[in-house]
Amino acid sequence: MSLSLGGSRRAVFTAIVLVTMVTAAGAAITSGQSADPSADTVLNDTRDRYANAESLVTTADVTVSNDTANRTATVDVAAAGNQSRTVVTAPNATYRFGVNESIAWYVGPNRTAAWDRNASVRPAGNASVSTALTDRSLDDREDVSTEYLRRGSDDGIDAHVIEMRHDDGEGTATLWIAQSDSRLLRAEMTDGTNRTTVDYTDTQFNVSVHNSTFDPPADRIAVTSIERYDTFAAVQANTSLDLPELDATFREASVLTRSSSTTVAQEYRDAGDNVTVVSTTSDREFDRENATAVTVNGHDANLTTVRDRAVVYWERDGVTTAVVVDASEDRALELARRLDA
Repeated sequence: MSLSLGGSRRAVFTAIVLVTMVTAAGAAITSGQSADPSADTVLNDTRDRYANAESLVTTADVTVSNDTANRTATVDVAAAGNQSRTVVTAPNATYRFGVNESIAWYVGPNRTAAWDRNASVRPAGNASVSTALTDRSLDDREDVSTEYLRRGSDDGIDAHVIEMRHDDGEGTATLWIAQSDSRLLRAEMTDGTNRTTVDYTDTQFNVSVHNSTFDPPADRIAVTSIERYDTFAAVQANTSLDLPELDATFREASVLTRSSSTTVAQEYRDAGDNVTVVSTTSDREFDRENATAVTVNGHDANLTTVRDRAVVYWERDGVTTAVVVDASEDRALELARRLDA
């Protein structure tokens, strides 16, 4: 028997975003009563230590287990400014993903993806990784209580030991935080099924990280250019694709050109909704698993929801067109039928 791939992968990625948990929990901390520093003080110091760093390089050994199986991985993270790169090395596979000044990218054993870092919609192929990084952070968890448990040590380093607990009983995390410099040393988490242990074996702040660190592997992803335009006329004049136009307020557009494909993302505002119109020659399409067949201006199309955004998409003459909106599927279909294509 083995761990569920999705469940164990999610737990692994949960472990490497504990800094996010610490940051988001700051507003909802309740500290224990003792002569030791409060949980509030320790966690805020840790949050500030990471948030104020100009760069960060860290390595963690991650173990995820349940009653029937055990999995391990090593996670290497580098971050500087608004750029980052993460490499997850498991016994049988390596996953890499990152963000540089222009693009976000993902490289796995059998799939690669790259997209404009500012785009509202991303390729379906990278969803398992990108959502795993955020699904279990505490950005949307204000119901978190924390308690200062004790002073302890981790691998000979004096530590504060803090427990974080969801008020809804969903899970707990115990953190070992260095007394000397507020860095994370160790974390143990449980969600009732999986148990995750993270040992941060090396963490360095404010070290030099070359910009090339954040670029995708050239042998797997070749991004030629990304250009941005502030009018529909300008973006249409600079791409060979015949772009559809929405009768709404045009905000901006980006053109991502790769050796094998071109993707244009137009951003609009309509009746308070942010709308993205994507045109791409890439052969990667949206997941059809839960899509409903619809018709858009005489074309067969698919209607679905991807990461809480309604999407209508169709393919014609080698170009996939998609309309994406933070609203209902009916709203997405209405917008798609308004396209001047």
